[in-house]
Amino acid sequence: MIKLIPILNELAPPKPENIYSAGGGGKFDDDEFIKRGYRMSKPSVDPETGKIGTDVEYLPDIEKIRVKLMQYRKEFQPYKFSSNNDISKLAKEINTSLTKLGNMIYALDKMIELHKDA
Repeated sequence: MIKLIPILNELAPPKPENIYSAGGGGKFDDDEFIKRGYRMSKPSVDPETGKIGTDVEYLPDIEKIRVKLMQYRKEFQPYKFSSNNDISKLAKEINTSLTKLGNMIYALDKMIELHKDA
């Protein structure tokens, strides 16, 4: 029994460190990422060519996401006028939820702009 415990400990996956860190796992400062609008990974070297390169990650275009969301909302509009009350009720709830979500995305976009200016 005593020998079994060390064997089980060796087989157990390693426990993650810093499980409460935000976003990039502590590699990047998220506030700086928001201010600049992009962040770069550590340089990587291609073993065949010796070329050094980095990956660039950009913030998502929030306005495009909001426009798509409003297009989806318009696609659900015809279902609001269904003769089936269940379909009509659910379509109205979806419409309301998408409208609220669109407003929240707009507010987030403006908050990010203010954060960038600060």
